[in-house]
Amino acid sequence: MAAKLVSLLLEERFNALGYDIDSNGVGRQLALDLATEGPRALGRDGFDRLIATAVGFFSKKNRTGDQVTVDDFYAVIRESYVYARRRKAPQAKKAAEVLDMLRKTRPEAEEFARERPAEATPTGEHGLLDDAMDPLVTAVPTVILHASIRYGGKLQVLADDQRLLTDGKLEVLERGATAVGLVHGLIKENHLQDLVRGRSVDHPSLQLADLIAGAGRVVARWHDGEDEPAGDELHLVVAPLVDPGGLLMDEGPEDFARVDSARAKRR
Repeated sequence: MAAKLVSLLLEERFNALGYDIDSNGVGRQLALDLATEGPRALGRDGFDRLIATAVGFFSKKNRTGDQVTVDDFYAVIRESYVYARRRKAPQAKKAAEVLDMLRKTRPEAEEFARERPAEATPTGEHGLLDDAMDPLVTAVPTVILHASIRYGGKLQVLADDQRLLTDGKLEVLERGATAVGLVHGLIKENHLQDLVRGRSVDHPSLQLADLIAGAGRVVARWHDGEDEPAGDELHLVVAPLVDPGGLLMDEGPEDFARVDSARAKRR
């Protein structure tokens, strides 16, 4: 969610000013500062309130059928900034700096709110704005791009058959993954040959992916200090499979080979 705040608001603002904070890693670092230092700067309840409000703002509708307004959203951002700024702890300073930048992105938020649909986009349109908060929107092009960088050649990608991944959305995500790689010089040409959907009952490769994902989830919980005996057995196998260039913000393969003692202690 911290990364979404940066990409949907701060990146837009900096791009309008002529600065690219995506390819140089600045955007990633800002999201990392907010995600890791925010809970200590705002307190767990304050940080959870900020994240929950952001989710409500960027989502189509919240559970009551209403949407978080721009005024509501920025009231929470301002209050969070003021609270973090008053804290004397060093980690609060990093979070306060990011929140200070977010305070100035109201025009970008207003534009998002104008374009945000009240209901799901009708069938036939890709409607990615509907699903700005869904991890698949980020995961699919990220996996394609990093596989293109790592393996080269022509990729054939089989995605699990999810209701979100309509043909129209797959086409947009496919173009997006290629465009990002070409613009930033990460790839020299389109390496994607096919991007199709399938069901696990028909494709053993999807069944294998489900097993690996399940093992990864158990190891992630174990790494986070939870009581997961299976994670203790699986972490040596799963950790090398973690892609340090993937969606994780600050943790690499070596981190998942051990328990996060700080988180375990907090529990």
